[in-house]
Amino acid sequence: MSIPNAVMPWSHNPVAFSAAAVTPADAPTGPDAAPVAAALFNAGFVDSAFALAAANPDHVALCALADGWQATRTADAALATMIANGAGVVVPSVSVRDDGAPRFVVYIADSELATLALQQEHGEHGVDSELRLFLDEALRDGDRFIDAAPGDGFAALSAASGAVAVSVIALCADAAQRDAFATSARLSGVDASFSARADTTLEQVPTAPATSGGTTMLHVGSAAAVAPMLSSVRGALERREIGVVAWRCGRADEVGRDAEALQIAAAVLGLFGFQHFALADGAQGTELVPAESMASNTMIFSLEPGYLTQFAA
Repeated sequence: MSIPNAVMPWSHNPVAFSAAAVTPADAPTGPDAAPVAAALFNAGFVDSAFALAAANPDHVALCALADGWQATRTADAALATMIANGAGVVVPSVSVRDDGAPRFVVYIADSELATLALQQEHGEHGVDSELRLFLDEALRDGDRFIDAAPGDGFAALSAASGAVAVSVIALCADAAQRDAFATSARLSGVDASFSARADTTLEQVPTAPATSGGTTMLHVGSAAAVAPMLSSVRGALERREIGVVAWRCGRADEVGRDAEALQIAAAVLGLFGFQHFALADGAQGTELVPAESMASNTMIFSLEPGYLTQFAA
């Protein structure tokens, strides 16, 4: 079951991006910009780093980085314009649009967390790379993506900023984090298709696809969340509205799988006929393979039998 063209960085002709939508009046109040500016500089966003540090021109850390000057990234000009227009501390996605702008940006109110996210996003793999890679290839017009464990919103924003028209819902009980999601969506130009809700379960969340003929993809986070999260959507499962449930079965040390959690979550999903897969590099690109054949993968994609047919070779 191949997923064609599933390579990094992700692009897929996403919708046009406009930094002009950002104005100083919309600027979020943010954290200390200095460490994030330094991380931007190290990642190759030279102009953006200095735009972010403009309020503190005596910031010596940037000057100390002069010896490590890197070529400016393609996305730097658009990001620098956004920052100069008042976006504040934002993390640009590793994926870019056809015009070179970042596909989306993530506003993170804590400078330390923003710095870590930027380093991870522009490191070897990117934040939530497996989930984003799958969504880029699997989402179709009219689908819905519900992220019940959105973190800083990278996967949800990636889904909302793709080339297809989907509805994205991020669940988050923390009001400050929901405000950050709203800021990220607005700055990324996807606020029309992205919403953040205070729900911690799915009782009040619309689980049906955005349009008739679509499917809903659900990210629940850890394997332990599978059973409680699905307990309230039995009807949706029986109606086959939910085609994909993504979950992670990593141990606390992040070295390997939690075998017991994997067994329990797989058994719950198995009651509804879901089959479990992981992403692997194959001869024809990235492929979905049976989860048990890739013991090193902790991200599991459980697919409903009817949904599986679209991946037939």
